[in-house]
Amino acid sequence: MSRRSSYESYDSIKTRTRKPRCQSASQIAKNVKSFELWAAHQECEEVAYDDMPEDMRATVQGVFDVVGRLPAEWLSKSSEAATRIREVLPADLLEFVRKAGKAVPDLFGTQVSTDDSKHLLSELQVVFSAWKRLRKMRKSSRKWSEADYAANVYNVIRSPAIQKGDYRAQCSIALAQPLSLSRIKTSDLRVLNAKTASPDASIFIPARLVKDLAYSSKSPYKVLKSLTKGKTSVSGSIGGESDFRYQATPCTKLPDAQCFEFASTYWEDKKHAYIEDAHRQNRMATASAVRQLHALHINAPIFGVVWAQGTVRAHVDWWETNSKTGQVMNRSAAYAGTNPSSRRTSGVFHEWNLEEPADILQVYLLIKNLDTWTVNGFLERVAEGVQQLAVDVLHEGHRLVPWRRKGDLAKVIGTNAQEIKAEGTPRPSFSVTPSSSPPKHKSRKRVPRSR
Repeated sequence: MSRRSSYESYDSIKTRTRKPRCQSASQIAKNVKSFELWAAHQECEEVAYDDMPEDMRATVQGVFDVVGRLPAEWLSKSSEAATRIREVLPADLLEFVRKAGKAVPDLFGTQVSTDDSKHLLSELQVVFSAWKRLRKMRKSSRKWSEADYAANVYNVIRSPAIQKGDYRAQCSIALAQPLSLSRIKTSDLRVLNAKTASPDASIFIPARLVKDLAYSSKSPYKVLKSLTKGKTSVSGSIGGESDFRYQATPCTKLPDAQCFEFASTYWEDKKHAYIEDAHRQNRMATASAVRQLHALHINAPIFGVVWAQGTVRAHVDWWETNSKTGQVMNRSAAYAGTNPSSRRTSGVFHEWNLEEPADILQVYLLIKNLDTWTVNGFLERVAEGVQQLAVDVLHEGHRLVPWRRKGDLAKVIGTNAQEIKAEGTPRPSFSVTPSSSPPKHKSRKRVPRSR
């Protein structure tokens, strides 16, 4: 055989054996059919806001509640506070505040303390600056990118609003393992083999606030790590990505210290033309956060916020279990606002337009609420759930089920086919991790070459 023929033969074999490249989270979100396939294998479903469990709804409404958060004395031209503001700050700042008060009077109340008023006035200048930048960008004929909006507007109001939680930008996270492995087909692999997503922003519980759950020898983390060795995978492997260290964090990169990591909210930025893509991509991130909470027995909502060219939407995700099968189900509800009938559009989402003074102030206060929720209510639910999980594993024989994407799902298809052939029945769908052992390679007997 000539060298050229040898190369051509090698190239043809390489072409035949090359595996299809899996899609990224962004690519999946851009294609509705791909996302629906991914969501179906995650038991993800969009539901109405009213479908939220009663015990969770009050908590969620509290996070979205921004009524009476700004001092009403700012609205009065003759008040002492307004006089002092005029002496040291630009006049158009008060005009900005009064426009907000005229549009949404409920934003302002009389129960704001003096100290809170001082802090809010300082923060208000930052919000006002972002608002002016946005108006300038929208009046300009230049085409602005997603990164331009993030740098000039979004991050300008995000960073100062988050003072208690751990604000992270572009933190790569693990997607969740498909729930119904027995139904996976070869054509599904390009979508379902995706392992990671990178939300544009997120808020995590600071490590110092969850150290008591992990550092001591009797902490839930240490108890769970020791008790789940050899038990974390229901279908095979021990260690690696099935190890408890991986299940304790949503991040693709493990923390330096062995500890828990939890995100309370994920955010996605996109151009306005791609706001639906952004929503789908953000749901992939929040769905994975929900799966982590379910695996660790934590009953808490996850908030998603989508930012698109000065327009903001929000959604809330949580988990429920199927009463018949016991399988986890992911629920996602669009936030429709406090008065859905007065929405500017016919869609299910309430939309904040950051060019409107009242809207940008409401979004800023919402971020502050999410920050506070992360280190208070969310932290309490996390601690309660993890501590109960340790008790259940230790005394009730509960088996921790890993939630993170791992392994090559092509091996699952091969294993399913072998079991169907051998037993005549497919593998049950409740397995949530792929088999770690690949199909056995059949050795072929060498036939002597005739001379």
